[in-house]
Amino acid sequence: MGGKSSGSNRPQEVTQTSTNLPEYAEPYFRRALERTAYETMRPYEAFPGQRIAEFAPQEQVAMQGMTGMAAAGSPTQMGQASDIAAGLGYQPMGGTIADPETLQTYMDPYQQLVTDIEKREATRQSEIMGSQMGQQAAQAGGLGGYREAIMQSERERNLAQQLGDIQSRGGQQAFGQAQRAFEADRAARLGIGSQRLQAAQMLGGLGSQQQQMAYERLRNLQAAGEIQRQQQQQGLTMGYQDFLRQQAYPREQVAFYNQILRGLPIQPGTTQATFGGPGSLERLLGSGIAGVGLYRALR
Repeated sequence: MGGKSSGSNRPQEVTQTSTNLPEYAEPYFRRALERTAYETMRPYEAFPGQRIAEFAPQEQVAMQGMTGMAAAGSPTQMGQASDIAAGLGYQPMGGTIADPETLQTYMDPYQQLVTDIEKREATRQSEIMGSQMGQQAAQAGGLGGYREAIMQSERERNLAQQLGDIQSRGGQQAFGQAQRAFEADRAARLGIGSQRLQAAQMLGGLGSQQQQMAYERLRNLQAAGEIQRQQQQQGLTMGYQDFLRQQAYPREQVAFYNQILRGLPIQPGTTQATFGGPGSLERLLGSGIAGVGLYRALR
């Protein structure tokens, strides 16, 4: 036996509420989304320019000159002075000052100790400077590591050159002392030819002075080149920083634009739409039936 269901199959009424931006504000937000999407899809652009300055022409000439001086050895005047002394027949210890064994005999043993102490102090000062550069690079952040590498390389190069200069000066002083001791010993032993010996000594000193003057000229030339290269490096660094700022500018503008939009007092509008439920006729009939029922109840 089947019974009639008392349930209702009438469709349910559904109300949907939509939130929309005001018409005057929608184009600005749409433009912000488009610009943001464009910036996120831009491909990576590498810096096209040069970032490290090359050696200046003055530096190259100075380095070539120093290399030539090192390869040439002692000045020619020193050899001439030795030949003059040898021509007199005064050769104490069985040799000349140009003889390595004779030179070693007259060398001051404390001169190299003084030179080594000066070199150690220069090395210590350079290491302190390198530690300070490392601390500054750590504080600088992203670009600090690259700048530190350049500065550390320059510091090491300067240290090597400084150590070479110290050793050169020490050797030169030791040689001068040995030469003077050699000449004094020979004059004391033989007691003659002092004028020519003094002339030879002056000739050797003149050669040493000329060599030192030439070296100073090369150092001055190198210093002028370093100034030129540093100025060029500053220009390259400035160009790279400008490039970074140019790359970041559009995105900064987009961020600024979005920040302004977020700060505007915009009230979104709402729209409601009703779906399903009884139709118009059903609602009217329901109203009529309800009215009849109410009328009967009052009667």
